[in-house]
Amino acid sequence: MSHKQFKSDGNIVAPYLLGLARSNPGLTVIEHDRVVFRTASAPGAGSPPKVTLVSGGGSGHEPTHAGFVGEGALDAIAAGAIFASPSTKQIFSAIKAVESPKGTLIIVKNYTGDIIHFGLAAERAKAAGMNIELVAVGDDVSVGKKKGSLVGRRGLGATVLVHKIAGAAAAHGLELAEVAKVAQSVVDNSATIAVSLDHCTVPGHKMENILGAGEYEIGMGIHNEPGTQKCSPLPSIPEVVEKMLPLVLGEDEDRAFVKFEPSDDVVLMVNNMGGMSNLEIGYATEVVSEHLIKKYHIVPKRTISGTFITALNGPGFGITLMNASKAGSDIIKFFDYPTTASGWNQTYHNSRDWDVLAEGKVPTAPPLKHLKNHKRCGVKADYDTFAKILKAGIARINEVEPKVTWYDTIAGDGDCGTTLVSGGEALSKAIDEHSLRLEDGALGIEDIAYIVEDSMGGTSGGLYSIYLSALAKGIRESGDSQLTANTFKKASKSALDALYKYTRARPGFRTLIDALEPFVKTLNAGEGPRAAAKAAYDGAEKTKKMDALVGRASYVSKEEMSKLDDEGGLPDPGAVGLAALLDALVTAAGY
Repeated sequence: MSHKQFKSDGNIVAPYLLGLARSNPGLTVIEHDRVVFRTASAPGAGSPPKVTLVSGGGSGHEPTHAGFVGEGALDAIAAGAIFASPSTKQIFSAIKAVESPKGTLIIVKNYTGDIIHFGLAAERAKAAGMNIELVAVGDDVSVGKKKGSLVGRRGLGATVLVHKIAGAAAAHGLELAEVAKVAQSVVDNSATIAVSLDHCTVPGHKMENILGAGEYEIGMGIHNEPGTQKCSPLPSIPEVVEKMLPLVLGEDEDRAFVKFEPSDDVVLMVNNMGGMSNLEIGYATEVVSEHLIKKYHIVPKRTISGTFITALNGPGFGITLMNASKAGSDIIKFFDYPTTASGWNQTYHNSRDWDVLAEGKVPTAPPLKHLKNHKRCGVKADYDTFAKILKAGIARINEVEPKVTWYDTIAGDGDCGTTLVSGGEALSKAIDEHSLRLEDGALGIEDIAYIVEDSMGGTSGGLYSIYLSALAKGIRESGDSQLTANTFKKASKSALDALYKYTRARPGFRTLIDALEPFVKTLNAGEGPRAAAKAAYDGAEKTKKMDALVGRASYVSKEEMSKLDDEGGLPDPGAVGLAALLDALVTAAGY
């Protein structure tokens, strides 16, 4: 796992706030105090008065806090240095920026520094005659009731839900005490547990306290503090979710802060701590959802997934559950209320839009069925011979896969060998199931083309499928009554011409074409299949001395490409794989 970072003197918070406002009209920055406020909420801005919401805390948790300033959410925030509370002066500046005759609710995470500074700012605002309420968010369940009895729960993912739901309550015109009650109710009925593979890197600081290569921590906070459970070896996401859900659901009585029943309206949030890919977070969301539904019979009423509150680039995620049934009758309505806050990265949906998910099933549709061509071509083939030749090609692909994958790891994205194997596995299954129409020359190859397209994917899958489809057309138009090497010879040239309509790759460009064209040319020169296979092999070998002009390899540095110079150079993996396949097919056909 990389912990490299761009050089930094650590002074990036104020420029971040300016960049946020530059890309979000309606925000104003008090640069000196590192305050962001909603322009429409400022005194004298002309908007009808409402309860205003002020939050903030240490930076490094983006998009929280500044990303939640917007209509229907927060009105102002004060940003401290990374993982450090803002000063009382900064917080008071944020409160003054959105002072309202209806009062202000301060939302703060339950950490000692934040409670002290935000509490002092609240008292100063009250002394100045302002109407102020403060709600502290504590939703972490990693520390049990006994150990955390004095300090309470840390503020984690539920902070985001409080920002959003209390902000909507204020937008609906509720009074300060009512908005505060809504916020506190969200806190009291929320539970969060987080997991991370490592600690985050702080800009401008040396990485410290790195976990071992096989270790991870459950109960991670958002300030680089250790988790409560150090575990090993590294788990899959389903495995770690199995460990996390009992904690967040309160199966351990010492962590039973919130009870959840199948009949409750539950909100699920799966939060990226900053260092996971969108793909992984989406996967984790589905894993958590399926576990909740199948094992606990809890169907979330609302589900949100994404990056909401982070620990900089922390490589982990958190699960937050809120019992909306216990939190109040309007909680779901406030959750659904639209907001302009950029950090709430969920598309607006009204309550009816969610009805389709009420039973816990995601809407799905059957795959598009291939409309197979059932018109026989008249070019007969021997099923058993055709199947034997295919199986030989598949066996050779499996044999060369490690080498092809290794080449592609250096020169591409590392999937060339496994892609070929995937195509071979799908074809093997079809042969075993006798679902290929191999007794007909054209229909058999059309079936192979469909399977290759479905199972291989990527650029190579597309190229193989185009060539095979055009090859089937050439065989259909050959006029032959029996599928022979001569039939393939005639069809191979027209298939290559068809392929060239869809790719710029040509011999010399370091692609599979460097093996395919020599094969086709040699075959059509009348030199026979064995010579054609040898030409394909020679073509693949020549790629060792070529510069990549197209494909992913064209982006790879010459230094990387030179790793195999002592072996004559690095060949193109696609060309190597195709040459091996063609050699196996020709050999199995008896040439």
